[in-house]
Amino acid sequence: MDSYRIKVVETLKKIFKDKSYTNIVISNDIRNIDLRHQALYRKSVLGVVEHLMFIDWIINQMSNTKTKKMETDVLVVLRLAVYQMFFLDNSYENMVVSESVQYIKDKGNIRASKFVNGVLRNILRQKKELLEKMEHLPREEYLSVKYSYPAELIKRWQLQFGKNKIEEVLSANNAEAPLEIRVNNMKISRDELLKIFNEKGIIAERCKYAHKGIRILNPIETDKTEEYKKGLFSIQSESSMLAGQILNPAEDSLVIDMCAAPGGKSLNASEIMNNTGKILSRDIYPGKLSLIEKEKQRLGLNNIKAEAYDATVTDETLIEKADFIIADVPCSGLGIIRRKPEIKYNRTEAEIKEILNIQLKILENAAKYLKRGGMMVYSTCTTNKEENLDIVMEFLKNNKGFALEDFSDKINDFPDAKKGYIEIYPHVHGMDGFFIAKIKRL
Repeated sequence: MDSYRIKVVETLKKIFKDKSYTNIVISNDIRNIDLRHQALYRKSVLGVVEHLMFIDWIINQMSNTKTKKMETDVLVVLRLAVYQMFFLDNSYENMVVSESVQYIKDKGNIRASKFVNGVLRNILRQKKELLEKMEHLPREEYLSVKYSYPAELIKRWQLQFGKNKIEEVLSANNAEAPLEIRVNNMKISRDELLKIFNEKGIIAERCKYAHKGIRILNPIETDKTEEYKKGLFSIQSESSMLAGQILNPAEDSLVIDMCAAPGGKSLNASEIMNNTGKILSRDIYPGKLSLIEKEKQRLGLNNIKAEAYDATVTDETLIEKADFIIADVPCSGLGIIRRKPEIKYNRTEAEIKEILNIQLKILENAAKYLKRGGMMVYSTCTTNKEENLDIVMEFLKNNKGFALEDFSDKINDFPDAKKGYIEIYPHVHGMDGFFIAKIKRL
C-alpha cells in the first residue's frame, strides 16, 4: 500500500477509535503527507466518514463476519477500499484490492489478508448488483444507506424541508466544502490579494455574500504562504464571516464575544473596527484561548482580550456595558456536516433538547450586557429551526425591550434580512448551514 493510503488508514483508525473530530486529526496528520497527495488524502479520510453507512452496508452484504465484529485494521482497510471503489474516479480497483491485502499481510495477519481479498473481490464482481439491491430498499432505508444519514435525522429534515427536497438536502450536505478565507482589510484589499493569488497561480474568486471573503478553487497549503504569515488573510467560512458583516461593530466600541474560540468572529470584528476599542473574547475552555492569542499576533491586532468564562453564568460587572455582542452559541452543528461529517452520526434528539436550554441562557445573559441602543448577533452553525428562529422568538417574547433589526443593507438576496434574520442552507446557497439574527436593545 502506498504511503498516502497507509496514512489515510492510520488517520481513520484514530478517528474511529477515539471518536475525534475529523478536521482536528486531519490537521495533525496531513503535515506528514507529500503536497501532491494532500488533496486526495483529505478527500479519502472525509469520504470514508461521510459515506460510512453506505460503505458498511456494502461490506455486510458480502461478508459473513459483520463490520461490528471485525478487527480494527481489517475494518478500516475494507472501508477505505470500498470508498475508493464506489466514490473515486480512476481508483484502479485491482490495485486497491492488492494494496489493501498487502497492508494486512504487512501487519503479520495472513488469515485476515485472505479474508480481505475475498470480500473485496466479491464486491468488485457484484458492484452493479449491489447498487441495484440498494435501489430496491424501502424508501427511508434507501435514503439512509445511500447518503449515510441516520433515519432519525432524515425524518427531522423531511419535516423541515419536505419529502420532495430531502435527496437534494442530503446530497448537498455530503458535498465537499470549499476553502474560504477572510481578507484582513487593515493590511490589504480583497482585489489586491486576488491579484497576488492570480500571479502565483492560485485560482480564487470573490465570495458571493461576504464582502471580505475569497473562495480558493485549487488546493493550497494556506498557512505556508507568505500572505498568510504576514497576516493578510485568515481561514474562515463565508457563512461565519457574515456574522461580523451583519453586526458591523463601530470603531472605539466595546464588543463582547460570548463563546469566542477559536476566535474567527472576534478577529473579524477587530479588523472591522480597525483595531480600535475593546473586544472581550470569552470561552468556557481555557485551552482554546491560545488560538485567539496566536491569531491576533499574526494579524497585528491588540484590541482583543481573551479570557476563560462560562457564558451561561451572569457576569454582574458587565451589565449594560457592551455596545455590540456576538452570541455564537453552542449548537448541534447540523450546518457544517460537510466539514465534520461525523456530526450526523453523533447528534440525538435528547442532545438537541439539552442544547436549547444552554442557547437560551447565553442569549439572555448577552442581553443583560447590552447597552440601550446596542446591537447583538445571535448565530449558530445549524439548520435546525428549534435552535435558531424558535430560540430568538422565545427570547423576544420574554424580553420586551428587544427587537429584531433590519440588516438588508448588509447582504443581498436574503429577503428575511429585512425581518432581522437569515437562514443559510447548503442545498440553497452553497454555503455552510448557518442562522444569524440581529437584535437591538430598544
